[in-house]
Amino acid sequence: MNAARKAGRWLAGPIPVSVVLALLIGACFMLIAGVDPVSGYVAMLNGSFGSGAGLANTLQRAVPIIGIGIAIAIAFRAGVLNLGTEGQAGLGALTGGIVAVYVPGPAILVVPLALIVAVATGAAWGLISALLQNLLGVPILLSTLLLNYPARYFSSWLIRFQLKDPSTDLVATKQLRPDVQLGMLVPKDSAFADTLRSTFGPTSPITAVLTGVNWSLVVLIIVVAGAIFVNRRTRYGFESGLSGQNAEFVRYGGVKPGPLVTRTMALSGGLAGLFGVMLIIGAPSTRLIEGYFVQTNYAFTALLVTLLALYRPIGTAIAGLFFAAIMVGSDAMGRELGLSPQIAAVIQALVIVLLAFRVALPRFRKRGSGRGGALGDGPPLDGPPLAEAALVAPHAPVPVGATAAAEPSASAAPAASTDPRSSAPDTETKESDR
Repeated sequence: MNAARKAGRWLAGPIPVSVVLALLIGACFMLIAGVDPVSGYVAMLNGSFGSGAGLANTLQRAVPIIGIGIAIAIAFRAGVLNLGTEGQAGLGALTGGIVAVYVPGPAILVVPLALIVAVATGAAWGLISALLQNLLGVPILLSTLLLNYPARYFSSWLIRFQLKDPSTDLVATKQLRPDVQLGMLVPKDSAFADTLRSTFGPTSPITAVLTGVNWSLVVLIIVVAGAIFVNRRTRYGFESGLSGQNAEFVRYGGVKPGPLVTRTMALSGGLAGLFGVMLIIGAPSTRLIEGYFVQTNYAFTALLVTLLALYRPIGTAIAGLFFAAIMVGSDAMGRELGLSPQIAAVIQALVIVLLAFRVALPRFRKRGSGRGGALGDGPPLDGPPLAEAALVAPHAPVPVGATAAAEPSASAAPAASTDPRSSAPDTETKESDR
């Protein structure tokens, strides 16, 4: 009974309602374009999950989205608004790709070196913003956003004018050696691949996924598991989670915000660089192409995924898979029905806008009822938990006792405590955010 009640509450919550409303509004756009919405969504579902090739494409596209989403979630959970994953991942892809293309040697040494260089580059680019905030007071929200531009244009200049391969019409470097690429989970021309085709069929989901998705999927699984472990079992995860909920409480608890921001930006930027380079050296990619990472729009999509998941690793993985399915399914819908694939961007944006509206609505209700006086005696029953409130202002302290402290009784006012530790979040909220 409790499980059914919890499931019912979740289905009536902001995320499912926002997704359903976004799909309904997307159906209206399809009707305006002269396409039957039922046929459109059936084509989208079949294109993303209905075939082995579609499932493989969805997983392959979901890997960088989820990976960069985890990088953003780590920062946002700590109250650090890192909007610079595009630059961190782009520079990681650039430097790691240069190592993979130009450094000679066996693949067993070159590939790990490329990954390490990419992680170090992304972390270093993220640390610039941390140092600007800690030393000069420049908000990370602004510095990370603005640092995307020098990263983007420096990469473009380097590939176009310094590394361009004259033997191709593409504005790109020379090709990677095949042994340096992150190959498929099962090479297509291997004996095991032939066994899979004969056993399950050449178009089965098992065969398509194992022969059509590269090893970055395994790295992603390890990263998601690692993020869950860090959040739940380490001191850093505990401190960063509390900092995202109530920075003042953590400061009075003895945690220095400067080093915490530095560690968070290094970790977030390093993960972004890691998934940036895997997008470049992972099959079927073979070159560094000018503007390729920016054109994929993975960093912005990962930001939407993180907001939808409320910074939780498992939620980020589910939301990233959902958005990847919309993107792949929209391509299939465009091929079958002639509808623009941009419907995917419309649905993604609608999901986030509606989610933000659903999360913020209880605050407006509470504020309005407080002015009226009739219903302002307590928090609204449909108010968001603290983890969802972080979607609206993840960097602002949200003490649990704020509502009670805002309306003290006349007799209790002189005795009100000014101790800042009284705003500590309760145990249940703290555990749920992990």
